[in-house]
Amino acid sequence: MLSTLCLYRVGYDFKRLFTLSEYYDRDRQAFYQAIRSVLAQGMDLTGWLEFFVAGLAIQLGEVVGAGKRAMFSDVVAREYGLNSRQALVVGGLLGRAELRIEDVEELCPGVNRRTLQRDLQGLIKRGVAKSSGAARAVRYTLKIKGL
Repeated sequence: MLSTLCLYRVGYDFKRLFTLSEYYDRDRQAFYQAIRSVLAQGMDLTGWLEFFVAGLAIQLGEVVGAGKRAMFSDVVAREYGLNSRQALVVGGLLGRAELRIEDVEELCPGVNRRTLQRDLQGLIKRGVAKSSGAARAVRYTLKIKGL
């Protein structure tokens, strides 16, 4: 929290995009080791700063990637005349290699499965997505190239 406050005070207002703790929570052992290294190195902050900067760079890279995916999804939705659910599916496909109908149901909670299947067929007809497999094993992938 202290590092986020320090960055915020000098003009980095990214608090709505991500938190630094997300990166550090991925490997708490490395996080605590970086902190302990300060004491072990006679209060030399070099190890901690290297760990902190690496985490910041990774988090910012992830924000850039998410932003690119969102913009591409919006462009595709406008260009192909997609509804909001179809745009969510495109966004989901940008984050993964493929989706199953169950994955689409998670993206669009409370929407009837048959409606989602029609949305997926609309994506296929428009040339945005393609399907493979049969019956309950159908997988959907992005057909258009982008990112």
